[in-house]
Amino acid sequence: MKYTLQSFKYVIKNFIYLLPFAILPAILLSFSTDEEAVVHVMDAVFAKDISQWTFFMLFRAISVLNFGSWQSLVFGILGIILIVPCVALMMALLEKHFRIGRRTFNGIWSRLNDNFVSTLWYTVCLVVLYEVWALVCSAILFVLSRIDAPWIMFTLAPAVFFAMHLVLLYGIGVFYLWLPCMQMTGFRAFEALRYSNRLMAPAKWKILFAQMVFMIVTEVLICLCAIYIPNIIVFTVLTTLLYLVMLMVYCVRMQIAYFDLDHIERADLARYYGK
Repeated sequence: MKYTLQSFKYVIKNFIYLLPFAILPAILLSFSTDEEAVVHVMDAVFAKDISQWTFFMLFRAISVLNFGSWQSLVFGILGIILIVPCVALMMALLEKHFRIGRRTFNGIWSRLNDNFVSTLWYTVCLVVLYEVWALVCSAILFVLSRIDAPWIMFTLAPAVFFAMHLVLLYGIGVFYLWLPCMQMTGFRAFEALRYSNRLMAPAKWKILFAQMVFMIVTEVLICLCAIYIPNIIVFTVLTTLLYLVMLMVYCVRMQIAYFDLDHIERADLARYYGK
């Protein structure tokens, strides 16, 4: 949890500097969140009758894209597309701040070309991994919902959902530090992937456990917003904040972990430049 706590502290302290790079993707992903599907799935849970689940509704609730309408799907796709340049710029800002202790926007735009391709590959890998996971997870949960046994609702279905999160996080862990390795070492993609796994090894499970806790808490909060906040404007604002924090914390933690595990001194820390 060390890196996650450090990330939250950093985000709180530097929120205004990170906001321009995370706000647009967060808004678009919020527009894409399928409130109807989440409510449908959770209503079946509260009614203790998961036989109401359908595969398509489960997938709509779990997927990062909203397949309930073409407008929401477009918002989700645009959000993912915007993540690439926004994260590329955010990583450039973080690297500059960590390396020389300055958090100005000067010079980071020139890094967009350098960071764009690596961020594109990283984003594509994450999105494909997550969507394949969402398909498999939805299929397994749907099969379980067809079994006529009430105890499945209270034991097997939650256990499978939790286990699938472990599978997802294991997949994420394979290339968690891949992005900063590609951007800061100059290695080719495969070399950077190997190096990132070597760096990740000593702290892999601690990092992934913290990521799992953060992910589950975020999912629970989104579900609570969908169930208890019928006002679409308030729901959109709250989910935007959740996506905003999630995107910021993910990028900051990735950079913090990389600098720490690669034993690179951080100039943004108070002892280096007197702040």
